[in-house]
Amino acid sequence: MTVTYDQLAALWGSEGLIRFPFERFDDVLSPLPPEALPPAGVLPGAVPILFMADTRVEGIGLFSKLKIEIGDEGPRIYIVLGSSPEDPQMLFCVDSVTGAVVLLDLETPNFEAVNGTLAAFVEFLYRLGRLIVNDPGGRARADRAAAIRAELINVDPSAFADPESWWNMAFDQLEATGR
Repeated sequence: MTVTYDQLAALWGSEGLIRFPFERFDDVLSPLPPEALPPAGVLPGAVPILFMADTRVEGIGLFSKLKIEIGDEGPRIYIVLGSSPEDPQMLFCVDSVTGAVVLLDLETPNFEAVNGTLAAFVEFLYRLGRLIVNDPGGRARADRAAAIRAELINVDPSAFADPESWWNMAFDQLEATGR
């Protein structure tokens, strides 16, 4: 399943969606294939517990460009999408070279792979956003989360490659609620 704009708007309302300004990043963002882009170029403004298109870090705002050098690769630009609602030091960013979504921990500093594409990131947020809105609780929540994980593995296997990844940890918590 690939989420559509209408599905995103039905869940969050058009006012709850934020358009990624791709044209602002022509100078740094590598051309991305259409399948790597979310529908209509939008992402949700907030998904409880998981994501908010906001930062609470002074000097870093939505769609800020961060120039970061890791190892011998030379500097690379990361575009800020938002943060974890539970930890403002954890920033979701788009890697300008690969188009992948990463989680930057400002405290350590450290990067963690989240999704291979922005489209996959939005798909994951949508699927979990629906679960949160229609949360049955207990064992039913755990069963739904396990079914969603099984489906999303096909959408973006890289998101689950590391047992300690962001998405594995999120699903482990959801699936543990029914035990």
